[in-house]
Amino acid sequence: MRMPLTTYAQTGLTLIEVMIGLALSATITIGLTQLFIASSQTYKLLEGQSLIQDAGRFSIEFISRAAQRAGFKGCFSTNEDLHKTFLADVPYEFNLNVGLVGYEGETTAWSPDIETIMPKTVAGIDTNVYVAGTDGAGNGIDTNDIVRGTDIVTFRYISTVFNRLAVAMPTSTEEVDVVPSSFEFGADHMVYIHDCEKGTIFRVTGISTAANIQHTSLVDPDGYTNSFSRLAEFNSFDTDAYVNAIVTRTFFIAPGLDVNDQGNKPLSLWQKVGLSAPEEIVEGIEDLQIEYGIDTDSDDIPNRYVDADSVLDFDDVLMIRISVTTNSVNDVGGTKTPTHGCVGSGGSQDCLDGLNYDGLLRRTFTQTIALRNQS
Repeated sequence: MRMPLTTYAQTGLTLIEVMIGLALSATITIGLTQLFIASSQTYKLLEGQSLIQDAGRFSIEFISRAAQRAGFKGCFSTNEDLHKTFLADVPYEFNLNVGLVGYEGETTAWSPDIETIMPKTVAGIDTNVYVAGTDGAGNGIDTNDIVRGTDIVTFRYISTVFNRLAVAMPTSTEEVDVVPSSFEFGADHMVYIHDCEKGTIFRVTGISTAANIQHTSLVDPDGYTNSFSRLAEFNSFDTDAYVNAIVTRTFFIAPGLDVNDQGNKPLSLWQKVGLSAPEEIVEGIEDLQIEYGIDTDSDDIPNRYVDADSVLDFDDVLMIRISVTTNSVNDVGGTKTPTHGCVGSGGSQDCLDGLNYDGLLRRTFTQTIALRNQS
């Protein structure tokens, strides 16, 4: 038997159903967008906090390591001036007589005045820079870049590479024959020879193929040529003596080399080591403040912390208190005013248009360091 055909009505969504579906889709899309924005903001915030933490830890670590070694001169550790073989004052980059020196940042300058002391290169012109052959030239600090109001500190000590004498120097005028080692210095550099009773800073005039360090007395055009061929001021150097490179580290705050997400250059911690050019070491450091602990009652315990311009003799400093202010580098929604004010109001940091903040998070880290080699 043949079955009858069944007719079905064709149906679809009504206009109301379509509108409800679109409304639901829009609601979900808006929710997902807000979730994405919130997640992105949270990520930026956490990243900024992480940068702050790392920058604070690294900057304190860099400065602390140098501070703990400041003034180290081997077993000859008195604070008397070292003997030198040349007539001029010891260059800033090698002045082991002063293990620590600080400069208090003021509104427009520093105290003591860095312009008359510190090796600087401004507009291609060197001032106070020790030029050893081709080393050092053009590698001074551009003092125009250092942020006003921030402190500067220099630490000096001898290198951890000890080059021991292989042969005694009966008259102390012979070439310095050392046990083969890796030299951290070259011709025209100032180095330090020492034992437990004396120490001398002299200028290297050459290193022979046999690894003998030469210190020839020559005509003196600049005051830094060896005028005295004898290295020992008294007695002589024997095989218990060593030759070390002199390390000088200067820390300061200046604009960094890179730009952040807003196209601005964040401030950074810089260092200059010896005759090398200054280098940026930690990004996002906008302030450095140092106080110096001095002993005023002769009990070898600091009972007063003062700024650099109140220190009469840095040999009397037993501890330093380091404070660094770090930031998140990029805008993460912070509303704290920059340490050094907005550029538009006479400060030195970039702020958001029409506002007195730049969106960066900030935090200050402080640590007190004992100076092991001070008097």
